[in-house]
Amino acid sequence: MNAHSFLRRLGAVLLGAVLLLGGLVKLMDPIGSQLVMESYLRFMHLSFLGFAAGFLSLLFNLLECVLGAALLAGLFPLVAGASSGVLMLFYTLLTLALLIANPSMDCGCFGELVHLTHAQSFIKNLVLMGLWALAFFPVRRQVPQRKHRYIAFGLVMLGCLGFMVHSLRSLPAIDLTDLRIGTELSEGRIPLLSDDGEYHDEMLLEGKVLLISVYDPAELSEKEMDRIYEERSVARAAGIRPVVVYAGEGGIYSSDKKTLMSLNRSNGGASLIVDGQVTRKWTNADLPDEEELTMISAEDPSQLVAESEIRGRTLLGALSVVGMVLLLI
Repeated sequence: MNAHSFLRRLGAVLLGAVLLLGGLVKLMDPIGSQLVMESYLRFMHLSFLGFAAGFLSLLFNLLECVLGAALLAGLFPLVAGASSGVLMLFYTLLTLALLIANPSMDCGCFGELVHLTHAQSFIKNLVLMGLWALAFFPVRRQVPQRKHRYIAFGLVMLGCLGFMVHSLRSLPAIDLTDLRIGTELSEGRIPLLSDDGEYHDEMLLEGKVLLISVYDPAELSEKEMDRIYEERSVARAAGIRPVVVYAGEGGIYSSDKKTLMSLNRSNGGASLIVDGQVTRKWTNADLPDEEELTMISAEDPSQLVAESEIRGRTLLGALSVVGMVLLLI
C-alpha cells in the first residue's frame, strides 16, 4: 500500500469510526434523540412532522451506523462514499445555519455524551468533510474485498439492530442526563408542585423516595397505569415513600415534562432517591417488586451508582470495540 492509498484508507476509517460511534451513542438514548430531532424540526419550520420525530431520529442514527460500518470495512465504496458525502454535506450546511441563527439548542451530534457549541459542531463537520474528501476524491473503481468482511458487516448490523431494540425497551445503557444516577439533588432541582399550589421539593431530599414520573399520561395504557398504582403499595410495603408525579395537571404532584424526561426516560418509570441522591431507575415495564426494593434500598447508594456506571459502559464499550475489530480485520 503506497502513501496515497494509506491516507485514503485512514480518512475512511476515521470518518467511519466517528459515524459508527455517533450512531451507537444516539441509538442508546432513543428518547433523547427524539427530543433533538424535534428541536431540529422546529428550527427548520417543519414542526408538522413532529409526530414522526422518533422514527426519523432512529432512521438517521441507523444510517450513521450502516455508513460507519461500511467505511470501516471498506465495503460498497461507491454507495458508501456518495451517501456519506451527501450526509456530511447536509450536516455541515445545517450546522452552518445553526451557527448563523444561534438558536438555543444542542446539536445532539453525540447524544448526551458530548455537548458542542454551534461553532464547534460546524468545525467538527468541516473536519469530517475533509476526511471524506481525503478518502473518496478522486473517485476510484471498487476493489473486491474478502468475503469475511461482508460477514463482519452483517454481524455488526445485527448487533446495532439488537442494541436499538434493547434501548427502545430499556433505559439508556449509560445515563448521561442532567439527573443521572448519582446526582445529588438540591431544593428546586426537581420542582414538585402539589395540588394545593405549594412546592414540596424538600420531600425528595430526606429518606427513601420512589418517584414515578409520568411525563405523557395520554400515552400510557390502562394496564401501565395499573402497574403504577400497584407500585405505590409495593413501595410502602418496602418502607419507601412513593410519589407519583405528572407533567402538568393530573395528580397530587406535578412537574415540568422536560425535568421528568431527564429524570427517567421511561414514561411511567420509577427512580429511587435516597437522602436526595438518585440511586436507581426502572422502566414502566420493569418496576421492582417488594423484595427487590427492600434489598436495593438497604445497599450503599455509592455502590449502586458505581454498579450502574460499570454495566452501561461495559455494554457500549464492548459493542463498539467488537464492531470495529470485526470490521477492520
